[in-house]
Amino acid sequence: MNAPFLIRGDALPALANIPEAPPEDRPHGMLWGVDLTECATRKQARAAWHDAIAKLKAEFDTVPGIRRVCVACLRPKRFPQQALVRVPAGLATQLHNDLERDRARYVNTLVLDVTDCDDPALLRARLGEVFTEPPKWGDLTLTWNDVAESTLHEAWARESL
Repeated sequence: MNAPFLIRGDALPALANIPEAPPEDRPHGMLWGVDLTECATRKQARAAWHDAIAKLKAEFDTVPGIRRVCVACLRPKRFPQQALVRVPAGLATQLHNDLERDRARYVNTLVLDVTDCDDPALLRARLGEVFTEPPKWGDLTLTWNDVAESTLHEAWARESL
């Protein structure tokens, strides 16, 4: 069975072997991969992120039925050892607001850091929650550890407290 979403962006190992919905099925979700592993500086990572989001928005414009977007990303691994590397908490909010303002479409937006994902089957289950269950969230930025031991909605509830 195909997933009820399109898969675009960078190919990520954790997202391999997930069959996507054919465009003629009019999927309502889009999974976008962003691989930042080879970025050596914050400036380079920021530029790569903005480039990926610009491509996501261009693709988004070609598929009018999209109502949910999940950006799965891999953090940079080439930063100096002492540099704290994490996905900034406001990325989903920023993307959600940009899509609503610039395209006049309300889109549930999730940014999920899958860098530490060691269970692709569980990731597929969590993505199933994103794209098939009624969303209780508008925008959400989470790490793999946030959703590895609990459902997406439980993680959202913890984040909203």
